[in-house]
Amino acid sequence: MITTIKNNSLVDFEHELSLILNSNSNEVEKAKKIIIFIEDILKQLTDWLKNHVFDTIQEEIKFFKEIKPNIVAKLIFYKEILLLVATLPLDKSKRVKHYEKKIDAINQFYRKNREFIKYIKSHSTHFDELYFSRKQYKDLFLNDCMVINQDAKLCTSHDYLLAEVIAYELLALHIENRIDSINQSCAITNNQINSNLHWTAKKVDLIELIYALHESKVFDNGQADIKEITHVFEKAFQIDLGDNITRSFIDIKNRKTDQTRFLNQLQATLETKIENDLN
Repeated sequence: MITTIKNNSLVDFEHELSLILNSNSNEVEKAKKIIIFIEDILKQLTDWLKNHVFDTIQEEIKFFKEIKPNIVAKLIFYKEILLLVATLPLDKSKRVKHYEKKIDAINQFYRKNREFIKYIKSHSTHFDELYFSRKQYKDLFLNDCMVINQDAKLCTSHDYLLAEVIAYELLALHIENRIDSINQSCAITNNQINSNLHWTAKKVDLIELIYALHESKVFDNGQADIKEITHVFEKAFQIDLGDNITRSFIDIKNRKTDQTRFLNQLQATLETKIENDLN
């Protein structure tokens, strides 16, 4: 772990996070790796905070208002992503309701904490010392109940609440994108593809292409089902691939030589085109 705590900030945290996000793993694996990564960072923070003394109250406020909440927010966000995927209905028609239920819960959180959210969104600072410092004597009525079970050296009354606000904003945007993706998929399914294109190569060639795209996880972050992808291609290119494309894929795997014959042909054709254009 090369992330270090220096000058009241985490050095290389965002860089290491981006390396995980840009990896070839699917959405679930990325979320798991990020959770493990951030939990390790928070362990480092715990050890650091137990012994660190901020030079000024402003530095302490900056840490608990700007730095720590943004790290914890990402942990909350990716744990919520895993929960969403784990509880996602198999029936695609029920997925929008599944996502909308979570949006309702987020909106309820917003309503419950609207005054604090208003304080944050307006960039107010008059309560910062109360919310984001660890002064020994505070108004007990303003303390978040979670603080009771935590070491007072590690948190303030509102830094975790701020992390939740940040996380749920990210989550709401993520869910809205998911709902849009489902609605667009439904639009395609409902014969809204206006195309005169016909697939004139072999059916098995298209099946080879479909499997390659599915295994590359290029649709819906790898969550799209092979049958759904097949249905879209059938509609787009006006071709019936039959009910058992799995049987056709077994035939592809059983080829003695050149198993990815069509994909190899596509690559060779494109490379020839590129070479000709360069000459």
